[in-house]
Amino acid sequence: MVNTNLLMSQLQKIFIILLLSFNYTIALSQIDTTQVKQHIETLSSDAMEGRLVGSKGEKKASEYITNYFKELSLIPLQDKKFEQPFSFNYQLNPHNPGENLKKIEGINVVGKINNGRKHTFVIGAHYDHLGYNEYNLSTDSKGKGMIHNGADDNASGVAAVLELANIYSNNDVVEPVNFIFACFSGEELGLMGSKSLAKIIKNEYPNVSFMINFDMIGRMDSTKTLNIGGVGTSPRLNDIVFKNKPSEFKLKIDSSGVGPSDHTSFYLQNIPVLFFFTGLHTDYHKPSDDADKINYVQTNSIIEYAQSIIDTLSINPVLKFNETKFKTKKSNATFKVTLGIFPDYTDYGDGLHIQEVLENRTAQKYGLQKGDIITKIDEFIITEIYSYMECLSKLEDNKTYKLTYIRNYTTQTIKIKF
Repeated sequence: MVNTNLLMSQLQKIFIILLLSFNYTIALSQIDTTQVKQHIETLSSDAMEGRLVGSKGEKKASEYITNYFKELSLIPLQDKKFEQPFSFNYQLNPHNPGENLKKIEGINVVGKINNGRKHTFVIGAHYDHLGYNEYNLSTDSKGKGMIHNGADDNASGVAAVLELANIYSNNDVVEPVNFIFACFSGEELGLMGSKSLAKIIKNEYPNVSFMINFDMIGRMDSTKTLNIGGVGTSPRLNDIVFKNKPSEFKLKIDSSGVGPSDHTSFYLQNIPVLFFFTGLHTDYHKPSDDADKINYVQTNSIIEYAQSIIDTLSINPVLKFNETKFKTKKSNATFKVTLGIFPDYTDYGDGLHIQEVLENRTAQKYGLQKGDIITKIDEFIITEIYSYMECLSKLEDNKTYKLTYIRNYTTQTIKIKF
């Protein structure tokens, strides 16, 4: 015999899901493409002076983001202020750990939408960049004193956060989750802003069940490949990522919750994460990373895709957290040597894949190429980015080592001197 009460309950759940899905489909058409472009152009203009953490440029950028949050009528996270200060000590000379420390004060900008729900999603991106290359992080050997505007890195990611804040604050829908919109600073010097904020959010919002991070989403190339990390941090993420994928996109998936951006800080607080990234390019960390090189059409498509994932997850916002295999591999290593490559952070299991080779650096000098797979340096076996970093921390400058790599399925060994 049919239990009518149970049947009615199930029908009500189905109706709610269909209703939510309908409303979210309408919302997907609300991407303000003009506004996205304006955010990127403004944040990466010379007026922002490269948005270095602790600088006047960072303050200008934080005020721009704050004013936009106020325009959307978001609520400050705490202390009735959108701007959340933090401080840290930065090692000016990595060759002398513990010496030459500089105290830097930065600003995170955080707003929220309180829908009165139990669970909360965090939508984040870092807004800082390299300034005038004060800390020598430029990949341009002539970059000292030049403004590094960081249009892709990471005005593009911030634009995604601001546009999603715009959508969720103006779509006339009360979503099944609350939202925190977080723009971090200090990412370029070691995820400093997100480390501070992730701890605060975990303590004050224990029901945060998901975080999505955008870092460099503005330069999707002709292959239309989007890198998405963190899919292994909760059992449902992989399926939802693929079910919502735009047909024209190619996905490059990484299961790990640890990566070279701010989602790592939230993963280490046991929060499931996703990380959106369109890949490195020759303008990475150079003064030439400007707004006129952004692929605005695809950037808007990525924002729409991210929204569809957020909407799908929010229907059932209880996400089980999974540890991924790099959780305990925190690298506090300092390096006396550098190879001069852009590493691929994806774990393929067969070595460190070279994504780009920098001009006039060690790798180029010894003939290493994009696509080569480094498997061993000296006696150190290289399987992915973490073993590579651990290896570099143990090597000495002005010494010669054997390096083994794979090119076109053929293993080769060379001698290199750092």
